[in-house]
Amino acid sequence: ISDVPSFMHTIHLLMQRTPDLFGAYSLSVAFFWGLSKDSADWYDWVNDILQPPFGLLLIQAGSRLGWSWCNRDFQSTRHEHHNCEINWLDPEPSSESSDYEPYIEELQRLEARVDFYRGYHQPPNKEQYRRLCCDGLE
Repeated sequence: ISDVPSFMHTIHLLMQRTPDLFGAYSLSVAFFWGLSKDSADWYDWVNDILQPPFGLLLIQAGSRLGWSWCNRDFQSTRHEHHNCEINWLDPEPSSESSDYEPYIEELQRLEARVDFYRGYHQPPNKEQYRRLCCDGLE
């Protein structure tokens, strides 16, 4: 988990150098990176409640790029996605720029996905995750 911010910063630099790095794919599906099950940070999820946010998601809101940890469980019948807070790679566009309104509209949509993991910019540790799951059941 601790290596990911510098990794995502490197991806950001590559994308600045090569804007079509991911070709025609949208950023949200350009890759499927995530925490390895062999990582010391990995833990199993609680009683099928909610998968931990061990996936990585590149995010674009207007002209601004960022990334987030998410729980992309494509096998879930509930099709729920819950993200951690966004880690921004670019500064917020100026309120006077033409990019500002599209940015704010997309930002509001993105922030609606930050619910269960609100306040976390990286996956909660095992103890925090279990506490979140227990609180979610009450």
